[in-house]
Amino acid sequence: MTSVLYREIFEQPGAIARVLIESLPDVRALVHAVKSADVRYVALAARGTSDNAAIYAKYLLQILCGVPVMLTAPSVHTLYGTTVNYRNALVIGVSQSGAGEDICEVVSAARRAGALTAAITNTEGSKLAQTAEYLLPCRAGQEFAVAATKTYTTTLAIFALIASEWSGNAAFTAGLQDIPEVASSALSVSEPVTPALASTLFHAEKMLTVARGPHFATAIEASLKIAETSGTTTQAFSSADLLHGPIASVAGRTPCLLFAPSGKSAEGMDELATKLTERNARVIRLSPEPGADIPLVSPGDELLSPIVDILPAQLLAYYLTLARGLDPDNPRGLSKVTITR
Repeated sequence: MTSVLYREIFEQPGAIARVLIESLPDVRALVHAVKSADVRYVALAARGTSDNAAIYAKYLLQILCGVPVMLTAPSVHTLYGTTVNYRNALVIGVSQSGAGEDICEVVSAARRAGALTAAITNTEGSKLAQTAEYLLPCRAGQEFAVAATKTYTTTLAIFALIASEWSGNAAFTAGLQDIPEVASSALSVSEPVTPALASTLFHAEKMLTVARGPHFATAIEASLKIAETSGTTTQAFSSADLLHGPIASVAGRTPCLLFAPSGKSAEGMDELATKLTERNARVIRLSPEPGADIPLVSPGDELLSPIVDILPAQLLAYYLTLARGLDPDNPRGLSKVTITR
């Protein structure tokens, strides 16, 4: 029987296509409100995979829209009972289930402070959806696998829609419409190579995932997917941060997944690969360039790459889990919904 996780990985091109069409009116209503209000900055509240999606938004909205973006600390409200001044902010709560009490509390506090509030969730009747003024549904369909896949990429697609509508960048908007097709291609070209690569990694006690800029979200999410499904200790680094000291801890033969999509962030990856090779680490390149260990499919605009570059990493996590003799649909010690306060 086909794994639920495997099936949902391949449902993503269709889910992305659906959200780009069906959630566009909701995004336009939010952006209209943003432009009518005196919004000075964006604050994002999220946990886990949703928090990784928020990191993408942090880069995307600053680069395209020129607005400062911050990630909130939900425990400031729920553990410490602090009142935060969110005046002149757009506060977006991100939660696949919409059940996280701490995320709901951030949005609720922001709304009381007079901020514009929105919720990105796959559960339209959730507490988060009812707390925020504007609802942006992921429309991914029910996600049965414990490891999130299509809710992550549809969340990225919603953030891309927000950036598109807010910035009015025609080239970015045109490229976004092609993302479902690019996502299908990304799965097609990576599927043949990931099983064999995974079979050489099942023994690894530790792995690193590395990227920079908006692609750092991909590195962190890839790290999470590999860790939670295969049980492999995995750590994500910005390439800049890794060079600032932690590279000294990289032991010989440690697999290092370097995400190097076309664009500005790829410029320093060759230098990093050389330094890691000098330490006898195993460098695994994910790139659209010839000779990559896992080929990436470029969507044309670097800022759109994170939506599709996570797909090969999800496949690698799936096949690595199988190579270690584990069930990808039932990660040990995990449940689908984790509620924190």
